Formats: sequence, structure tokens, C-alpha cells
Amino acid sequence: MFLGKSFFCTNGNFFFVVASHVHRKRGYPMSLETLMWSLPIVFMLHDFEEIIMFQPWLQRESARLRERFPRFAPRMLGQLERLSTSSFALAVAEEFVLLSAVTYWCVASQRYTTWTAILLFFFLHLLMHIGQFAVYRRYIPTIVTSVAASMYCVVALWFVVDSALLDWSALLIETLIVIPLVVLNFVFAHWLAAQFEVWLRHYARVS
Repeated sequence: MFLGKSFFCTNGNFFFVVASHVHRKRGYPMSLETLMWSLPIVFMLHDFEEIIMFQPWLQRESARLRERFPRFAPRMLGQLERLSTSSFALAVAEEFVLLSAVTYWCVASQRYTTWTAILLFFFLHLLMHIGQFAVYRRYIPTIVTSVAASMYCVVALWFVVDSALLDWSALLIETLIVIPLVVLNFVFAHWLAAQFEVWLRHYARVS
């Protein structure tokens, strides 16, 4: 996908190029709605890395994690090791469906501030993964797509700010509302995955 408008070129520091002017010349304008609809896609691409690599990585790194982080790793790993790839994928699917539905609502009703609040939370989530990688200093099954998705977030944030459609006071309030709602849904998604894992094991045993 070509993105347009160069930004962050101050002091000769060229950070990223968005090519919407190229699209305009070719008759394919990059709209804010296109960037908004890209969020569920970017989210899913990010979680594909986690779904694909999570179990092999956990088997490889479990002992090292318990050794390096003895206070936190046992409880965290105990919960994660009980989930199969199928159950973990179900949690991701629930989040993807919900994010897609909310994105549709934001685009249809022009709720740019609400969507930006969700984008900010996703960006913070990616930065957390990058921080985990910096602390662990070894591959974690989110880091590759976290870096790539962070670039999308920066571009999208710049685009929505440049469009002058944001209500900054409302953005602060909605971000404070979005954060606990997303955390609650995260807890629900993992509860759903745990329940599905119980059913899945029973299903596998029944002939």
C-alpha cells in the first residue's frame, strides 16, 4: 500500500514517507476512512505473529523466562501454557470482530475522536511489546509486527491530527473511557479462551 505526504522531515531527519500525493496524481486518494478501516487489518496482522509463534516460543523460552523473572513468570506462564493455539486464536477472533464492528461504527458516524482513542490504546499496546523486547533482549512473538504496526499508528495519528477533526478535550475523556473498556474485554476474551479450552479438551476425548 502506498501512503502519501512526507512528514517529520525537520532538521533533515526523514522518519517516514506517506505517499497520498502520489495516489492523488494516480486518481487513488488516501482518505482518513481508508486509514481507519486499516486498523482492524493491522491489528490482525500483528496478532497473526503471536498466534503463529506463541506456542513454539513458549516451549523454547519457558525455562529461561522462569529463571530471569521468578516473581512474575510462573503465574503468567501457568495461565498461558494451558491455552492451545485454537483457544488463543478464539480470543484474538473475539477482539478482531469487536474492533471491526467499532471501526465500522466510527467510520459510519464520523466518530473520529473515538477511533483515535482506540488507536492510541493500540499504539500504547505496541510500545509495551517493544518495551518487553528491550527488557528481555530476545525475540518475543510480537516484536516484528509491533515495529511495523507502530509506523502505521504514527502515520494514522499524524493524518487525523492534520485533518483538524479532533476534539482534544473529548479525546482525553474518551481515551480514559476506552482504556478500562479494552482491558475488561481483554479479560473477557481470555476467560472465553479458557472456557473454550475446557470444551475443546472434552470434545477431543469424545469419539
